[in-house]
Amino acid sequence: MKSIFFSAILILAGALQAQAPAANPVPVKEEPHHHLMFENEYVRVWAFSLPGHEATLLHTHDLPYIGVAVGAGDFINAVPGKPEAHATPVDGQTSYSKGGFAHVVRTDAGTPFRNFTIELLKPQGAPRNRCVKVIADGALDCPQGTTTPLSAATTLVFETDEVMMQSGEVTSVMQIAGADAKPAHLLALPDQSELSVQTPGKPAKSLHAGEAIWLSAGTAATLLNQSQGSARFFLLTFKDSVPQP
Repeated sequence: MKSIFFSAILILAGALQAQAPAANPVPVKEEPHHHLMFENEYVRVWAFSLPGHEATLLHTHDLPYIGVAVGAGDFINAVPGKPEAHATPVDGQTSYSKGGFAHVVRTDAGTPFRNFTIELLKPQGAPRNRCVKVIADGALDCPQGTTTPLSAATTLVFETDEVMMQSGEVTSVMQIAGADAKPAHLLALPDQSELSVQTPGKPAKSLHAGEAIWLSAGTAATLLNQSQGSARFFLLTFKDSVPQP
């Protein structure tokens, strides 16, 4: 009887050990649910996808980053040494983190979670909410008559010293300013959106939900809606980028 009892304890201990997160976190590039889309001197873009009833490895985020949900989600954010947080983002919901932490993400409720994890490779300074509550403990500072690279139909989401983020919808056609507007842009699509992105001298590129494209500084781009309804998008503008000679 004692041997059976001790065997049961060993089995339980082994199961608990298997469920516990690794003692040493891995860098985000080694976390298998993060898939690198592209990188350059300004940004590193990861497509994150976690099926229901799964968990990531304990992994680090050393850099500031922006998260944009692709579709609705339901997950647990577990940071060692802190209470676990339950999050239920809606499609396109945006978050900003200064980085410098490790965590595990779990989809205990069975709902998959997808997002863009957009690492910002340069120091960002102080982040500021503009017209959307991205930073939970920050006030809104939504200026009137803000000039943007697009149109008055876009929303200024938030800003740092280095980047400006906007959201918008394309019902038919929209133009992004070209050589007269120096900054480069990152264009990303949330769920149920599809655009054709046309740039001079290049074939049109179809951009689907969960995909992103880099538009170099000085590049003119025309966005054509290919969705059944309007196509939603996010545009991240890199203020100090300039056209290459």
